[in-house]
Amino acid sequence: MTVNVKNLMHKAESLTYAFRFDRNQNTPPNTSETTQDSTFTYQTPGTYTILQYGSAGGTGFSMCKDVQVKETRGPNAEIIACQNGKVRLTIVSDDISKAYDAIEISWGDGVNQMVNIKTSTAAYFDHTYTGTGARPAITLKGSYNSGQCSTSTKATTITANTPPPSLASIRIRSVEMPASGDAKVIYEGMEGVETKVYIAKSDDNFIYTNKSTQSGGPQSATVPLLDPKTVYRFQLWSTDICGNIIKSPIVSSMAIKQGGLSLDEIIALEWENDANTDPVVEYQIKRNGAVIFTTPNKRSYEDTDVKCGNTYQYEVVAIIENDVRSYSAPISLEPKTSPPGNITNATVTVKDENTIGTKVELSGEGLTSAYNLVVERAVLGTSNFELVSPANNQSLQWDDTNVSTSQSSYCYRFQYENACKMKSPSFSTPVCSILLSTKSPEIVWNPDAPFISTIEAYNLQQVDGSGSLINTISKGLSTSHTLDLASQSDFGYRIEAKSSDGNFTSLSNVLNFRSEAIILVPDAFTPNGDAYNERFEVKAYFIKEFKMSVFSRWGEVIFHSEDIAEGWDGNFKTGKAPGGYYLYKIEATNTSGETVVKNGSFLLIR
Repeated sequence: MTVNVKNLMHKAESLTYAFRFDRNQNTPPNTSETTQDSTFTYQTPGTYTILQYGSAGGTGFSMCKDVQVKETRGPNAEIIACQNGKVRLTIVSDDISKAYDAIEISWGDGVNQMVNIKTSTAAYFDHTYTGTGARPAITLKGSYNSGQCSTSTKATTITANTPPPSLASIRIRSVEMPASGDAKVIYEGMEGVETKVYIAKSDDNFIYTNKSTQSGGPQSATVPLLDPKTVYRFQLWSTDICGNIIKSPIVSSMAIKQGGLSLDEIIALEWENDANTDPVVEYQIKRNGAVIFTTPNKRSYEDTDVKCGNTYQYEVVAIIENDVRSYSAPISLEPKTSPPGNITNATVTVKDENTIGTKVELSGEGLTSAYNLVVERAVLGTSNFELVSPANNQSLQWDDTNVSTSQSSYCYRFQYENACKMKSPSFSTPVCSILLSTKSPEIVWNPDAPFISTIEAYNLQQVDGSGSLINTISKGLSTSHTLDLASQSDFGYRIEAKSSDGNFTSLSNVLNFRSEAIILVPDAFTPNGDAYNERFEVKAYFIKEFKMSVFSRWGEVIFHSEDIAEGWDGNFKTGKAPGGYYLYKIEATNTSGETVVKNGSFLLIR
């Protein structure tokens, strides 16, 4: 629009114009914004203020007047064409289209459509052509309600046809299944394309959820009243402008539940989903909002990092290709808390003079990672049990070092308390210690039974220097054993007692014997025919070879033998040796091959 300003001020001088003056400005315009030319052409529509100022007769003057410039350019538009004759016209929302009060669309087949662009909410306009010939050109022309510029406005002619856009971007981004069962589907929509949310359960056919949109960008749809424990499949059905139905990839919901494994302080989880169109990349298990386990294909998990008395919230997340997520409804679970049973298997072992070791074996339900094994002790023969274990004792093998095993036998009983403060109904059957001692050539042990219940039997165990079992001899209910010292070398002994049910064991201290040669020589004998002490006999233990000679006081050998079982009967040659003192010399070899020599005297009494 070109304007020509005619000056009406008489004898005006220094006339200056600003054709784009800001009425809110309270200072003169910059020199770059002014001109002495009274003609100006506006290139874009709008309302402008023209400022004129100058002087006349030595006095300055100024005046402002507004001028409105109307748009005359043709509107811009985009068109999408279908094979079935349908076209969709979208008027570009720019300064040109916004300037007009209405836009007339001439479809080219004799049909015209007037659109009030300022009041219309339609994002596009559809038209269908009949016949199969070439489509005519479409023209658009703007107009004003006042009829102004009707001869100046220009029309836009559109002949290019764009095929329908791809709907591949319309897809589900996530499926969230809350505990309420009101599933939330987040998806990408496309402006002007109707997209509907469908659902199917297991192998059922997809049904419409009555949730749809024609908007672009991220969209949300809530599908109510679903069972959070059931798996559903979700899919988007979109209809393009040509009427084609395009189906998005399927996304399955997730369902998590408690697994079948039932152990103390272990929470077992299982989850399921139906097949997705795109493969699952990873499953994530969340506990209280934090990821604790990931797997590409497993459908189960055992959480062992849980404590009795606490509640944990779990959910599973499936991460699907193309950055898609599916979230299960959360479930709250507590670790199993069964009451523990009584302790039915225990062992008491005498280790040394001041130490008795206790050991229990646990079985059954109610066993937790943290616990308190209560140990009480009483002197054998009394019922005054007292607590001897430390607080929060978590050792199944506990040593009592405040005892004197050579002075007394002690009884122990046990009770289990788990992390939930649940105890065994009662203490275990007491198990008492056994004290083993020697009265050479016998070993004996205290006759008091180590159990309240009947004892099955005592077993004499022979062990080597490292404590490893070599041999076991059943002693029934006997409380002593005679050693065969002559046929044994280094060895150790201990007594094992088992209760009649075989569950409780008591082990005595170990008595160690070393095979040093022992030679016992009498100091007198009386060969007088009374059948007592008739021969001079030597007893020897732990020897392999033996030689003995008896000498008269003058050094004459009157008896010699290499058989330890053969003693001297007091005779010399063919007669009886006279009474008195005689000398002996014994040479023996012990089990280690060392030579042992013993000399001495004895009295022959007649």
